[in-house]
Amino acid sequence: MFVPSAFSFTDTEAQLAFIKTHPFAVLTTPDLQATHLPLLVRQQGDELLLVGHLARANPHWQSLDNTPALAVFSGPHAYISPKWYASEPNVPTWNYTAVHARGTVSVMDDQDLPAALDELMEAFEPDYNRNTLNTSLIDYQQKLIRGIVGITLSVDSLQGVRKLGQHKKVADRAGVSKGLKACGDHESLALLDYMQRHNLGYAD
Repeated sequence: MFVPSAFSFTDTEAQLAFIKTHPFAVLTTPDLQATHLPLLVRQQGDELLLVGHLARANPHWQSLDNTPALAVFSGPHAYISPKWYASEPNVPTWNYTAVHARGTVSVMDDQDLPAALDELMEAFEPDYNRNTLNTSLIDYQQKLIRGIVGITLSVDSLQGVRKLGQHKKVADRAGVSKGLKACGDHESLALLDYMQRHNLGYAD
């Protein structure tokens, strides 16, 4: 990923926080296969893992045997019109945030899959409790588990980018805030909220 120095963010904790907030990734491998899936952060001592699963019907998992891989996590993004800036001249651009995780991906043992699914449910459905499920639901769950394959990505490096116009003058950033508010769509408002929360000089 090309990251100009003005837009790079390298703090590991900030990168992991970003992944936890935006866990839906695109996992790509050298054979040019790509799968969209949520990946959860798991830290084991000094080792950083990303854990998830694919449908067994997805042929991508069959090539994931200690395979180099890249997981791309994307955050809010939106078009930025040059008309929004106070200064001239300017060009159209796109503001966005992303973190790339590089490493080696492998298929987990079947006996490790239930625990990985419990992690997923704890993250996204915290009220879920397997111990309270009735027998029919447990049987149904076991049938579904046979249709998926768990994976782990052992992360070697993280790379983050925040291309958010933070190098612009105060008046220009005020214009971008106004423009994104006027757009009113979900992505534009989410981007503006992200820029405001990260103290990048964008007005409320």
